[in-house]
Amino acid sequence: MKKITLIFGILLINVTLKAQQSIKLKDLAVPNSPAFILTDITPTLIQNPNSPKKFVLGLAQSFDKSSSGFPENYAAEFAPYWLTSSEGKNVYAAVGLKTKTDDDGNFKILNKEDIFSGLKFTSISLGFINKDLIPDGVDLSQKVFAVGARATFIKVQQDGYAKKMKGLIDEWHIAAQKDLEAYQLAIAIDASQENLDLQAKKLAEKNAQKSGALADEIAELIQQKPKFSWDFAGAYATYGIEDQDWQTGRVGAWTTLSTYIPLASANAKAIKNYFNLNASLRYLRDNFSKNDLGVITKNNNIDVGGKAALEFDQLSVGVETLYRYVNGKGNAENRTVGVINYKIADNIFLNGAFGKNFESQSKSIAILGINWGIGSEKANLPGN
Repeated sequence: MKKITLIFGILLINVTLKAQQSIKLKDLAVPNSPAFILTDITPTLIQNPNSPKKFVLGLAQSFDKSSSGFPENYAAEFAPYWLTSSEGKNVYAAVGLKTKTDDDGNFKILNKEDIFSGLKFTSISLGFINKDLIPDGVDLSQKVFAVGARATFIKVQQDGYAKKMKGLIDEWHIAAQKDLEAYQLAIAIDASQENLDLQAKKLAEKNAQKSGALADEIAELIQQKPKFSWDFAGAYATYGIEDQDWQTGRVGAWTTLSTYIPLASANAKAIKNYFNLNASLRYLRDNFSKNDLGVITKNNNIDVGGKAALEFDQLSVGVETLYRYVNGKGNAENRTVGVINYKIADNIFLNGAFGKNFESQSKSIAILGINWGIGSEKANLPGN
């Protein structure tokens, strides 16, 4: 059975690789790391600094290790919100609930959501790479610096989110406080190491049974898809053609409107099934692009796309449509693609994309493959 599974997996990978030689699929939606996407690179080292000191230190070390004075392959991604002072931050605001402080200094949580709460988690991505991004036939790398930002401008949660989230957090706080008070009382009576170990074990067991279970519910509610969201991102890359000659290479901007209609009652404990509609717009400018005559020129690409999908706990099926305009004119890459995604196990997904271009019956898309990843997100294959 293991041999059969292995052979099947290899075949799927081969199908994917052969299909990608003829046509390339990328995600039209707002990218998580726009600076990386813009330059088509996957840095070997991505830092996620959690303090200004670590960010500056990592950047300084990358310059110091380079013989040319320019980092060979360094990238960082972070949200400035987490690098600032913790004053005024609280768990309620972090999960998108409105809070206020009255004239007497009393802190109050409102049973309302803050639809602009995602703005404070705006992420910054930047990269220093050496790569040949100019298709001039000369195998010579350029020094490339790219910077980008990604943010959620508006996020409207599903009905009842604010009330349910506040209730869960309050309930978790009470449960955790009771467990802690019981632990403190027990060790106050007997502070021996043996009793400390025993009470710590009991506290862990209580946490898993009560407050731990509530924490899991909170995590599930946080992962719930919003009723509506508006995301946007932008990125800029400059090329060091020579030591003293830096020129704008690529510029990109993305925006996506999404709505998720739950396929379950509002009183469901966890919503995992949705009908999803997306509308996306992307602008990409490449100042060093080769045209059909082999001449290096500037290209302005505008992609307009949409997606409709049914998303279940382990399966998603959808249709995506893309229209591309190059320098203001329609392009033959316009197409419609059907996408299927099945979760085999944690971080292992079976992906498929099937369809054809509008203007050419011969350029059909047929991709089937397995994706291994780190994290719990599905790996989409939009038609772009």
